[in-house]
Order: sequence, then C-alpha cells, then structure tokens
Amino acid sequence: MNELKGRRVLVTGGAGFIGANLVQELLRYGAEVHAIIRPGSYLWRIEKLLPGLYLHAVDMTDREGLKKTVREVSPEIIYHLAARGVAPAFQEHREILRTNILGTFNLLEATAPLDYRLFVHLGGSSEYGAKSGPMRESDCPEPLTFYGAAKAAATLLCQQYARANRRPVVALRAFSVYGPWESPSRLIPTAIRAALGNRELALTVPGYRRDFVFVEDLVEACLLALRAEKASGEIINVGTGEQWSNEEVVDLVQAVTGRRIKVRVGAYPARPLR
Repeated sequence: MNELKGRRVLVTGGAGFIGANLVQELLRYGAEVHAIIRPGSYLWRIEKLLPGLYLHAVDMTDREGLKKTVREVSPEIIYHLAARGVAPAFQEHREILRTNILGTFNLLEATAPLDYRLFVHLGGSSEYGAKSGPMRESDCPEPLTFYGAAKAAATLLCQQYARANRRPVVALRAFSVYGPWESPSRLIPTAIRAALGNRELALTVPGYRRDFVFVEDLVEACLLALRAEKASGEIINVGTGEQWSNEEVVDLVQAVTGRRIKVRVGAYPARPLR
C-alpha cells in the first residue's frame, strides 16, 4: 500500500473498535491520519496511537463544525465509520437517525468541494435483515432493527450521491466483526473470559447464526477499496459467506483454550441480527 504514504486520510469514528484498527494500519503505511471522534469519547483503544495521530473532536450532526474540520484537513481519502446504535442497548432512535443519516449527509456535503480519491462508507449486514442463504449485494434491504434501517438509508444516500454527482464513493457492508479492541460484552470476548475464568456463559437458544469476520480482514478490504476504481456507487459485502452458530463459536473457543465452558442455553435473550 505504497499509495498511502504521506496521504491525508480522514477517519470518522476513529476511536471505535473498527476505527482504531483502521487508524493503526493507516499509520503503519505512513498515511497522515486525521480521526474525527465524538466529543467526550473514551480513547482507550487509540491511546498508544495518539502521538502519530491528528484528533478532531466534532459531532457528526454539527454541520458547520464538520465543514470547518473537513476544510482544514482537506483529506484525499475518507473513511466514514462513525455510527450510533451499534451497541444493542442503545435505543435512542432520534440519535440513531441524526448520526447515521444526517451525519452521513453532513459528511457528504462537507467533502463535496474536495477532489478526493475515495470516500468509503461502512455499512453492515444488518441492512439486509434475515436471509435464508448467503447475502448478496443485489439482495433487497429488509432490516429487522431500527439501527439496520438507518444504516440502509445512509448507504442509499451514498449510492445516490455517487451516481448523481459522479463521485468516487463506495459502500462496504461488514458482517459480524470480531478481533482486537472489540467490546468486551460481545460473544467471542465473553466466551474467552468464561473459558479462562471458569465462568458460566449465557447463550441464546440454539441455531442463532452469524457470518464472523476478523477485523484485520475488514481493514484490508477498506484499504483494497482504493484500487476498486470502477466500483463507485457500488456496495461490496465483506464477509465469508459462511455462518456459524453461537454453539459452534463456543466449541471453537473451548478447543483453542483447552478448557470447558459451562453453558446455559436460552439464558441470553435472542435479538435480531445486526
């Protein structure tokens, strides 16, 4: 990725799980990285990266503040990862709408005057809803959650903007991402702690399945998007095409750690796929 050396790159949501991993890799390739973070964000994921990073505390819903930041940075590459409602416990619908839809519009508007090389919008599999087989980019979005509906709307905004204005905007739809700096409350970190700490693990009813994607693979897809010159206005799925049940994930954690996990099936409430 020699094309990243010295390039000004803007990453929204830079203090989040995926954002921190992307920022780390961009810095490794010698990019000049500017991260937009929500004011008051906890920076534990990027604490060690701060010396080489430019931080900008601005809310995505602050139209004028965002315009000012973008104008000052003048990025050549934009990665839009900022979102609200990723955590299932967050159910403030108005804030989800404001950040995921209005925030996306604000960023598209703020970057409109720039002659940037690429704008990558990060969507997710929650936009598809439940499907009987592997999800394809041509599938109609049928989200089951409010978060998924807002993300689908944001992706459509990016598609329309790219096609109407002939701008290099690509949407990546990530599936269930796991890896370093993941929220400790999610399945894989929780299962590992249960194995190492001899704790009981509450699981959903059997059959709940996801397509798990390692965060480093998603970051690689974000970087490879720079070479997808003909993909403007398109959606690209970032997944494996294979779904794993929660029980299979637990079995794998047991095999890797060499420890048995006490599982209480059905004790964790099932929720729609995100």
